[in-house]
Amino acid sequence: MLILAISILIIGFIGAIVPGIPGIGLMFLTTLFYGFVSQFEKISIGWIAVFGLLTLISFVLDYLSSIMAARKFGATKFGIIGGVLGAVIGTLILNLPGLFLGQFSGMLIGEIYGGKALKASVKAGFGGMIGYILGMSMNISIAFFILATFLFKTLG
Repeated sequence: MLILAISILIIGFIGAIVPGIPGIGLMFLTTLFYGFVSQFEKISIGWIAVFGLLTLISFVLDYLSSIMAARKFGATKFGIIGGVLGAVIGTLILNLPGLFLGQFSGMLIGEIYGGKALKASVKAGFGGMIGYILGMSMNISIAFFILATFLFKTLG
């Protein structure tokens, strides 16, 4: 059971980096399930609560980081909608590189559609990318913490 849980946690860690693979949510559910199965012998309910809180923080950061950074760089609702659509389409076509290219292109097109000049549209697009990268960095940190803590508690 432990080997299966570790394998799924590693997949979840990869999912914190690669779009289309479940990430931190999968990691939390795995730790929760392992806790139940092992009767919380090595992973306590307290640690499960910490992992749950970190998962919630991760979801909020995912949602807010790109939007907040894009707004800081002057994005409008057209740019944000374009960025979301571009990220989804780009990810479907080119996976991780498509995510970045699609988000940037979508924000750029959305801002131009909304009446912004090219220079301001490019600035908003870069803002969205910076926000996404910051959010992804935080998610990777949270995923690493969950994985390392689980390994330490169960193997150490």
